[in-house]
Amino acid sequence: MFPFIFTTLIFLDQTSKYIFEHFFATSKIHILADFLVLSFVQNTGVAFSFPIQGIILKVLTVALITGISVYYLRYETHKNLLLTKLWYTLILSWAISNGFDRVFFSSVTDFIGVKYFAIFNFADIFISIGAFLLFVIYFKHERKQNWDFSKTK
Repeated sequence: MFPFIFTTLIFLDQTSKYIFEHFFATSKIHILADFLVLSFVQNTGVAFSFPIQGIILKVLTVALITGISVYYLRYETHKNLLLTKLWYTLILSWAISNGFDRVFFSSVTDFIGVKYFAIFNFADIFISIGAFLLFVIYFKHERKQNWDFSKTK
C-alpha cells in the first residue's frame, strides 16, 4: 500500500507544479485578498528561498534525502508502526519530488504565497506536516518511556 501512496504523492506534486508552470505562470489568483495568493515562482534556493545554489544545493539535497531514508530503513521499519510509516512516506515522497526538481532543473516550482511569510508548494506543506506529526509521535513515545513509573527496575 505504501509504495502506491509514495508514487501517487510524487505524481500529484509534479502534476501540480506542471499545471502552475504551464497554465498560471503569468497570472496571480487571489484567494484571500492579498494574504493568500496563487502565483508561479521558480525557487532556486532551499526552503523559504534561502540562497544556497549550485552544486552545494544538489549535494545537500541528495544527502538529506539519503540520510532520512537510511535512518528510516535502519531504525524505524522494524517497529512496524502504521502512523510512523505514513508520516515517513509523506516526508520522503514529497522530499524526493522537490529533490528531483532541485537536482535536475536547479529550481523548484512554488505557487502558494502567504503574505509576510513565504511562497511554497504542496510538497513543502506535507513535508512540514509529516515532520511535525513525527515529532509528536516521538515526543509522546519518549515521554511515555521516561515517565512510566509502573515498570520496576
